[in-house]
Amino acid sequence: MPRGRHRALSPAGRDRWARRSRPSRRVLVGATAGVTALLVAGVFLTGVLGTASVVSASMAPSYDVGSTLLTTSVRAGEVERGDVVVFEVPRSWRDGAAASDFDLAAGLMVKRVVGTGGDRVVCCAPGGLLVVNGEVLDEGYLAAPPDSFTNPTYEVVVPPGHLWLLGDNRRRSFDSRAMQVRSPGAGFVPVDAVRARVIGAW
Repeated sequence: MPRGRHRALSPAGRDRWARRSRPSRRVLVGATAGVTALLVAGVFLTGVLGTASVVSASMAPSYDVGSTLLTTSVRAGEVERGDVVVFEVPRSWRDGAAASDFDLAAGLMVKRVVGTGGDRVVCCAPGGLLVVNGEVLDEGYLAAPPDSFTNPTYEVVVPPGHLWLLGDNRRRSFDSRAMQVRSPGAGFVPVDAVRARVIGAW
């Protein structure tokens, strides 16, 4: 056959060539699993993901005692209302909280973000419901109906760069409410104190 010219393959020949050229399904699955494992390992090594153990009932039933939390690092500007966050307990809180109030080791707590900078949080609307910026908050995650436990009444505006943090188990949670009762303004936690966001648990 002259140089530079190629014999055309028949349809059957093209099919055989395509089958030989394509990587097998097993190879593709193996490669995908390998890449996924490397990515997960990289995430853990860089500190983006972490774990922590819950030692108090303040976030039940969302996170019961003994649960292991899967967390991810978060920048201050990324914290949003509704997030469950791990934060370093302010010194004023440490002085007022009992050891059993600490959800995590090393002076850390885990609570839910109910208000961020600029939010007006009011307790309570009829039925014990929280009101944020004039709207009743739907808190389906609570351990008990909001009208079944005693809540201190308050109306606060969260300062810029701060958070209003509450536990899902309001009967058993030492949080922004308790500090506000002790000293007005002490219930706010700086966003910079947040160490991670909870993204799952087992």
